[in-house]
Amino acid sequence: MESIIMFKDKINKELKSIFGLDSDIKIFTDDDKYFNTIIISDLFKDKTLLERQKVVYDVVGKYITSREIHAFSFKTYTKSEWASES
Repeated sequence: MESIIMFKDKINKELKSIFGLDSDIKIFTDDDKYFNTIIISDLFKDKTLLERQKVVYDVVGKYITSREIHAFSFKTYTKSEWASES
């Protein structure tokens, strides 16, 4: 498997291709199998939690299915939700 940095970069690019270059994506991992991610994008406006999850899993699901990663936990926010959170 490619290095953790390269793999994180690949996931980041794929997520940005969906959520836009103005999205903010923070990916954290201590190893190459477990990822914690925060995705901030206004594409989440007016979407339910389930709709948000589906969009993210459409991108990363192939890595879970192929066992390249074991777990991918994430939280999704619009920009205004994130501003309220911080």
